Amino acid sequence: MEFVLTQEQQMIADSAGDWLAHHYDFRQRAASLQRDGGNPDVWQAMAELGWLGLVLPADAGGMELGALEAGLLAQALGRHLVVEPWLESSLEAGRLLALTGSAVQQAQWLPGLIAGTQRLALAHAEGTRLPWEAPQLRARAQGTGWLLDGQKRCIASAPGAARWLVSATLDDGQAALFLLDPQAAGIRIDAYDTSDGARAADIAFAAVQVDAASRLHAGDAQSALQRVLAESLVARCWSATGGMQAMLAQTSDYVQQRQQFGQPLARFQVVQHRLAEMAVLCAEAQAACELAALSLADADGAQCRAIAGLLKNKVGRCARYVAQESVQLHGAMGVCEELPIASAFRALMAFAQWGGDGASHALAAGRALLADGRFAHSRTLGPAPARRTTQEPETVA
Repeated sequence: MEFVLTQEQQMIADSAGDWLAHHYDFRQRAASLQRDGGNPDVWQAMAELGWLGLVLPADAGGMELGALEAGLLAQALGRHLVVEPWLESSLEAGRLLALTGSAVQQAQWLPGLIAGTQRLALAHAEGTRLPWEAPQLRARAQGTGWLLDGQKRCIASAPGAARWLVSATLDDGQAALFLLDPQAAGIRIDAYDTSDGARAADIAFAAVQVDAASRLHAGDAQSALQRVLAESLVARCWSATGGMQAMLAQTSDYVQQRQQFGQPLARFQVVQHRLAEMAVLCAEAQAACELAALSLADADGAQCRAIAGLLKNKVGRCARYVAQESVQLHGAMGVCEELPIASAFRALMAFAQWGGDGASHALAAGRALLADGRFAHSRTLGPAPARRTTQEPETVA
């Protein structure tokens, strides 16, 4: 059955694609590369278009839409290799602040985020294989405040952000979130360029003093963090599908123009087969993203993790094949900076590692499946018969 978008969803997809096609082509993109927060003019345009508030509360000026709408926008951004940190600032940090921040914290930071005047970043990753693992950064109570000790690794959008939302583990093992000033004493930042053209940083916290007002108290920090990380991972998969579709289109055009042995490459059967396989994988990844986005709405924490993890495994495998085939079918031109293919290849390879690699997510899903016994139940055949716990003697006639 064909998936049909609503009028509002189609408008989001069409308007994003149209604006990016006219204002963010491959040459214009160069002005955004390796800059903290990307191009400020592009960031302000995103705010004016309503993208920064797409999933944020209406009372702060946002549109309060869901995972499907966020995915459609992420797909358009991925198709044009956008490096501005919409996902990290709005979909991760902004959404987490909306779920767990106090009314004062939200009023102080969400309107500015939506208006494009200030950026936030989520400092959660620590180099672990999966994003669901408890933070190793520790928050110890000291008087009425806290002391933070530990490290965060490869935090996208951290350089230049006005505030960080930092995840930590308390002495009792509970997760907590803190809104920190990057200029606070005891913080050391090692900022660097990433392979996909953006910026990130490793951050060290050495006895960083945090007052009680900086902690995000509203709601369950652990549950909110798990949901936002799952939504973010699903949106990254949407972004990857956009990159895959762009690579397929560019490769198809290239092999129709490139001549070999007196005829276009597209006339060779082996090339046609490889393009067909790329098209199939793009369609499969798109369908998987649509299903995941629709499933998130009614999913609990464990289900959100499973949905996002399985999607990352699927899209990661599809993205790797499409990226490698695109480069190979371009030949030497596939690694030249004059064409978008090389940049798209790096972006998809970076996607393969963000939020955990696909093999780690598949392993976690398999272990969860074995633990709860769901593998023994078929929707078609019903539950498997119970196993005998003791060896019954055979009856001899």
